[in-house]
Amino acid sequence: MSAALFAIGDFSGIQDYVLDVKTAGDQQASRLRARSFLLELFERAALFQLARRFDIADDDVLVRGGGGFTVRLPAGTDTGKLERLAADLQQRLWKETGGEVNFGLGWGGDTEEARGNLERRKRQPARSLLQRDKRWAIADGAGPLPDQGGCDVCGHSRGQQVRTEAEENPERICDICDRARRIGRNLTRWDWMRPAASPAGGDGDGDGGDGDGGGAVPALGVSFAAAPAGSEAAFRVSRWIPRRDDGRGALLFREIAECGRGDQRLGVLKAVVDDMGVRVGEIAGGDQTYGQLRQFSRALHTFFVDGLQDMLRQSYPLIYTIYAGGDDLLLVGPWDVVLDFVGDLQREFQAGPGQEYGITFSAGVHLAPYRAPIRHAVDQAEELLERAKGREGKNGCAALGALWRWDRHSAIIGDGKRLAEWVKQDGAGRGLLRRLLQLTEASGADPELRAARWSYQVARNLPPRRGETQAAAAAREWANGVLGFFDEPQGRYPAADKAARPAQGNRLKLVETAVSLRYARLATRCGGGDTE
Repeated sequence: MSAALFAIGDFSGIQDYVLDVKTAGDQQASRLRARSFLLELFERAALFQLARRFDIADDDVLVRGGGGFTVRLPAGTDTGKLERLAADLQQRLWKETGGEVNFGLGWGGDTEEARGNLERRKRQPARSLLQRDKRWAIADGAGPLPDQGGCDVCGHSRGQQVRTEAEENPERICDICDRARRIGRNLTRWDWMRPAASPAGGDGDGDGGDGDGGGAVPALGVSFAAAPAGSEAAFRVSRWIPRRDDGRGALLFREIAECGRGDQRLGVLKAVVDDMGVRVGEIAGGDQTYGQLRQFSRALHTFFVDGLQDMLRQSYPLIYTIYAGGDDLLLVGPWDVVLDFVGDLQREFQAGPGQEYGITFSAGVHLAPYRAPIRHAVDQAEELLERAKGREGKNGCAALGALWRWDRHSAIIGDGKRLAEWVKQDGAGRGLLRRLLQLTEASGADPELRAARWSYQVARNLPPRRGETQAAAAAREWANGVLGFFDEPQGRYPAADKAARPAQGNRLKLVETAVSLRYARLATRCGGGDTE
């Protein structure tokens, strides 16, 4: 009898699959919603198949979420049976996603060996499709889907002509995108689901639900159906979807952007736990029973799935979940609401898993026009996230042209809100905001000259007047407080006396001031224009 075996499953190509929607406009949200939901079902279906075939208990699932899982298998597990299951899941996934998502399954006597096995298999994603019993399987129909013309949604050559709801403007949509469209429509009506028996024929086909939201959704040979809350094996459909006040469907990205303050932009938030792999290794290395690793994984899963969605339902109903789970998330909402939310999320995280396990997270927020393709906006958010992760110590946010620590987030955004409110109350003009922003951004200019120009702008535009408004007095006080940050006295202190040199702190304060000014200009922009 052999020792216990560990298996690691991994879905690759996730982000490309979710964002593979070339069309911009009102249908982006529905299609993203469906693709993200299907990925969650793929993960659940793979675990369901493993549990059913190898008698795995819930406690044997050590890590899950974020497109993968680690499970402990019983001693004496038939590895040939594992091989057949991995091939079966990959073949089903190829058919259900058109080859956009791949599944790998590696196993070994410990998690390190299982990870190495998985990485080798990921380098040959089509092996199980093209070879069966060490023979080529092209003749069995395992190759790419037939070329039927380009799909108007994903752009791939697997389309068929179907009628959309707008009969006068039909789209050429492939079977895969058409299924996602119908699932996206029904997701607003599903609150809880559960896995059931394999769908008829066991081939993963299905219509993704009937018109009243009560149909089943097949995924990788498992059928998922709507279920009452609290029923056996039921799980919450975990992605919060902003809905219209009249209850008639989900809000479009255009409508979400219109709910923002000032400029009509979407805030695209991408965040990830810092140094997750290192922390997992530390926990797993000193835990022979893997109980601590299981608790750690579930704490993160609970926070980024249940806790995060509760935050959205209760306090941020305008924010849209593209995906969240494991150790990362991707959300979209009104730009100003997203900036508020990410600060609250960090505080909740730090008070929960962050404090318990000594971990932090970093985030990037890109502000995008709602008409822009979501893939481009997510790419920009990804670049900002990489900037935040590249900061020494990580644990920060990149947005609005700068990078800052989380402990400065409330002050920076708070100053932006106050500036916007003073403009609204005629305490300061938008033209002044623009000129002050230019001075904070002119980092190569002489500090004394910049300070003199700042003083001139404040004296000219915010002079003390009898009967002036409270907003004007507050704006002048704030501007005069910033004046001291232009002083960069590098030459006044010995090089070794770093504690006596406030220059770095001053430069950071000017960077923060620039962020606040950018925020205020966006918040006071009318109708998406940039007029003063």
